[in-house]
Amino acid sequence: MPNFMDMLFLIVWLAGFLIGIRFLRQKLIGSQNFLFLTAVLLVSYALVFFHKTQLISDSKIVLLSLYLGSTAAASALLFFALEYVNRPVWFDLPRKVYFFLEPVISLGIILGLNTSGQIYPKPAATFWIWDYIHDFYVVTILFLTIIIVVSGMSMGIGALRRKTLFILIATFIPILPKVLGIELFFEPYTLQMYSFSVSGLVIGFTLFRTKTVDPIPFSRDLVVEQMREGWLLLDVQNRIVDTNPVAREMLGITSKHLYGSDAKTIFSPWPNIIRTLETGQELDAKGSFNIKDKFLYLHIRILHLKDSNDSMIGSLILLRDHSERRRVEGARQQARDEMFSLMHSIAGAASRSENIDDFITATMYQLAYSFSSQVTAVFLKDEELKDDNRFLLVAHHGINPDYIESLAFLDQKNELVSELLKSRKTLLINDVQNDARVPIFFGHKIAGSLLWVPIIAENDFVGLILLARESRVYSVDEIVRLETVAEQIGSFVRSDRRRDIASTLAERQRVIRDLHDSVTQRLYGLVMKTEAARLELESGKQFDPGEIVTDLGFNARQALKEMRLFLHNLQPIDLERDGLVIVLTRRLEAVEGRADVERNIDIDPTIHLSSEEELALFFIAQEALNNIIKHSSATAIKVKLKKARVNIRLEISDNGNGFDTKNSNQFGLGIKNMQTRAKKIGADLKVASNSENGTRITVLLRMK
Repeated sequence: MPNFMDMLFLIVWLAGFLIGIRFLRQKLIGSQNFLFLTAVLLVSYALVFFHKTQLISDSKIVLLSLYLGSTAAASALLFFALEYVNRPVWFDLPRKVYFFLEPVISLGIILGLNTSGQIYPKPAATFWIWDYIHDFYVVTILFLTIIIVVSGMSMGIGALRRKTLFILIATFIPILPKVLGIELFFEPYTLQMYSFSVSGLVIGFTLFRTKTVDPIPFSRDLVVEQMREGWLLLDVQNRIVDTNPVAREMLGITSKHLYGSDAKTIFSPWPNIIRTLETGQELDAKGSFNIKDKFLYLHIRILHLKDSNDSMIGSLILLRDHSERRRVEGARQQARDEMFSLMHSIAGAASRSENIDDFITATMYQLAYSFSSQVTAVFLKDEELKDDNRFLLVAHHGINPDYIESLAFLDQKNELVSELLKSRKTLLINDVQNDARVPIFFGHKIAGSLLWVPIIAENDFVGLILLARESRVYSVDEIVRLETVAEQIGSFVRSDRRRDIASTLAERQRVIRDLHDSVTQRLYGLVMKTEAARLELESGKQFDPGEIVTDLGFNARQALKEMRLFLHNLQPIDLERDGLVIVLTRRLEAVEGRADVERNIDIDPTIHLSSEEELALFFIAQEALNNIIKHSSATAIKVKLKKARVNIRLEISDNGNGFDTKNSNQFGLGIKNMQTRAKKIGADLKVASNSENGTRITVLLRMK
């Protein structure tokens, strides 16, 4: 027997179908889809009602109506939403055909079932799989409807958004039971029927309250009329039949004198257009035109209009005004020509400057001269504060010393800086004294204009340039030139910072490599020997503890020596300031002296060497001393720098274990480096080494 809800909804949708017919007669937007939705629900409830009263015994018909009904109801909501948000063309007739595929497959599957008189049978696995596919298909249509409604809400305003909200609610209602999983507590398809019924009621309420649909806040006619391009529509006889306000303004003709006129008369000053109209060809050209003492640079296109039979029915003339762009481009080109010498000067400053501060200072003075500015300042972003837009004053000219401290840095708390950070465009203040945003210093210092130019490199706000002068306001051409200069400054600053980063990373890698090749290896060997001794102790094996301790002590001392050598190499050395004698002495005291290595230093302080010779001899001595610390196990070192008859003699010797000079792969690269440096200054390098007397390296430099 049918229950109360079935009878109630059957009566409701019988009334809803009649109301849908009324909406259709009123030509309300979406009324056709609403009528289709009510018809689907009415048929579904009627078939269920007749089946429960045993007027229909074949349950396949009822099951088919429920399956197809849910698909049809979801599709009705989709097309209602498309029509309501003024997007019916998104699904034209060919696309609608695809919506029949799933119902046709459902029809075939259901007709092949053995239902045994029940609406929801216990079928084969194929039906269960299709049941899930069917649910997924319906939910997909509903989610697509939600997306379309949301897009309509984003494009609408006011009442339209409120009305589309009801459609959104109606679409989400059938999804809610599936999301919450409460369908299991109802008879098969019962809750689905009720959900679409509630959706239909919400849609009916929307149409009843709306009566008519507010259009999307733009129309085709509005778009065409407000095109930035001018257009003229011609018939086959080249008479003007329609145009828009932009074209009338460009041509300087009122609509009264334009409509019905021969286009060849209007465009008589332009032979190319006349010839194109006479020959029936299309045209795409750019040119300069003088219209009523007004110079315009136009892009003109003439296109043919044809009917479905490919017969020409008229022409469309499109006019795009590039005059302003041409004027700006001309100003930029002139500015580039005028600033060639300025850029040449800045490029020269970049090549001569040893650091970024020198370059910025030289550029600032060049800007002050080229643009006749009494006040010039350059601020660069503080790289130490990555997340804070703070700019430090790095160069200035014309600023009173009393105000420099207050201008030491600028941040986004400053109103002008905040505006620059947001717009990233040059900011010009015509009257400094009458603008409340200007810092008090500028109001006291000058009475003219103030210009702020952002320095941007690779979309990163690097800094800003400040210029001020009293004589006249900065022109557009000058601003263009300054923006170009700012680009070059930004590029130089970015490149300089990249070089610093690259240099830092390279130095870091060198330190890591040196540490790994020296101290790390020693410590690793020390650990291995310690582990070996521990294992021997645990195994009870007989061994000489004194030998192990001696070996461990040797490795520990060697690691300490190499660590001191490593730390010493990290310290900067100013050979030009201190001289070779002092630098070598400090090295021997800092490294060999702390390693308890006996040192014998014999250096003639009267020896005079060129900076190149001192540098080469220092690196040779350093390489030799490093090898002694790392490899020789020496306890005594001698360093001599003496004059001979015709030579200056540098000799470094030790009492270590020496090495085979014929097979010196272990020290090959170091010896080659020493030989290369000696050769550069015209010196001879000799290496003598054996296990009994240690190693002696001699450099003979001919005196000049």
